[in-house]
Amino acid sequence: MKTVLFFLLTLPLMALPEDLEENVAYVEEFAPKGIKLKVVKPGWVYSTNKGGRKRGSLKVGIDVELVSFTAKAYFVRGKRDGGTGVSGWVTPAAFSSKDPKFVEKLKQVHTRQLLVRELIAKKEVAIGMTPEEVSLIHRKPTKTKVLRNAKGQTQVWEFSDYEKINHYTTVRDPYTGAIYRRLSHTTTEETSKTVVEFQNGFVSAIEISENNGPGSAKIVTAPIIFTW
Repeated sequence: MKTVLFFLLTLPLMALPEDLEENVAYVEEFAPKGIKLKVVKPGWVYSTNKGGRKRGSLKVGIDVELVSFTAKAYFVRGKRDGGTGVSGWVTPAAFSSKDPKFVEKLKQVHTRQLLVRELIAKKEVAIGMTPEEVSLIHRKPTKTKVLRNAKGQTQVWEFSDYEKINHYTTVRDPYTGAIYRRLSHTTTEETSKTVVEFQNGFVSAIEISENNGPGSAKIVTAPIIFTW
């Protein structure tokens, strides 16, 4: 049986568009080196993920670049039967894989990426995120450390926010007797702290100081692993 190869490209994809389409996951969000597919049977290329104008049919046997996807359609760049370039939306039925759960897994990736994108927009770290995803939420950690034991190692990132606090003393004017406040000194104090632990490359625990407000940590599934 013919199969489709699913692997990382050696060249990076184009940058993400400024306005991300609703309900569309982008390969660049989780696999910046790209994903390549091989066409195993003819598939019409449409202008939108819901159909629309036909732009041609993919040539069987060629490799195409997967750019983005929904749960039901893939946006790819490839070649028509005539050999000219084409890009658009194609049904997953045009592709196959030696991983029998390829389509199912890509649907799981779609669900995960939309959730992660929403959490990143809200600046919320969730259990199951990767270091790269956490880095999109927080700036460079203020402190890092690695804990090693017989079972492996845990990486810890700390993110602290600080604020300058002015301190005053009460002073009486020796001539007028008036009482006023005078700046005595300024200190830099920690106002909030988030501690993120990583195990096996994913967030395993989150500790948030009370100053950051209440709320339990959210959980996302770890990135899906494909075979090819």
